[in-house]
Amino acid sequence: MEPPSLPYPLCLIPPGVVNLLSGDPPSIAQQLIASDIVKKISITGSSRVGKLILKQAADKVQRVTMELSGHSPFIVFDDADVKKAADMAITAKFRNNGQVCISPNRFYIHEKKKDEFVNLFVKKTKKLKIGNGMDPNIQLGPLTTQKRLSEVETLVEKTKKEGAKVLLGGKRPAGFNKGFFFEPTVFDDVKDNFTIMKEEPFGPLVPMLSFKSFDEVIERANNHELGLCSYVCTNSMETAHLASEQLETGSVAVNTGFVAIAEAPFGGIKQSGYGREGGSMAIKDYLNVKYTHLGIKG
Repeated sequence: MEPPSLPYPLCLIPPGVVNLLSGDPPSIAQQLIASDIVKKISITGSSRVGKLILKQAADKVQRVTMELSGHSPFIVFDDADVKKAADMAITAKFRNNGQVCISPNRFYIHEKKKDEFVNLFVKKTKKLKIGNGMDPNIQLGPLTTQKRLSEVETLVEKTKKEGAKVLLGGKRPAGFNKGFFFEPTVFDDVKDNFTIMKEEPFGPLVPMLSFKSFDEVIERANNHELGLCSYVCTNSMETAHLASEQLETGSVAVNTGFVAIAEAPFGGIKQSGYGREGGSMAIKDYLNVKYTHLGIKG
């Protein structure tokens, strides 16, 4: 006997569960937010766009989950394994060519380890291959749009003008006359007040800075309006726990470049948003809590 037929294949999501709309984002979002059908909004995007959606949602007191911009600090303490730290940094930084919200963007290296770390980082980064991301031998694909490429180029020039030294990259790669490719770029002589330390580069840009003490680097890392993720390299469990407790971010990766997994709550604080994706906490943002106090007659 043949099994009963189903209205949809087992490998597919039932019709109507997921709906995709393509077009002009502002106009689509405006109509969706205004609709009484929509009960909940979840956005992954920039802080700028998130604020615009929040203003629209406020008219209906619409529930929202905000997973917004990040500007993650990457801290290498003096007891860290420099080779492992460099490998971890390269893996985390150049995933999707730096176009990831939790990409490390502010590199704080202990002054005793900075030269060794930077030299190793540059040496290893030089070996990364740029090209078609569908090729398994390629590590760096293009940026997403002409706008993104132009913004990365502008930030590079601004960083140089502010006094930074380019150790590697800083331009479009030779031989690529199509696509939005940009070389992995490493800066030295960067100061905390440089534009690149305030604005999310969302590209393959790496500013290197040094620090002297634990308290100093934690204060500098927290001195930002965004708080999505942070990275810590250390061989001390005490340093790892203290740093994790004191860093003002929604997640902390200690001695690993991977932090976002489906089983764990993911999201930010400060202007990186609120609410969580993943883990058991995520579903709570989609539920209404109802309390019933029942009195028994007699």
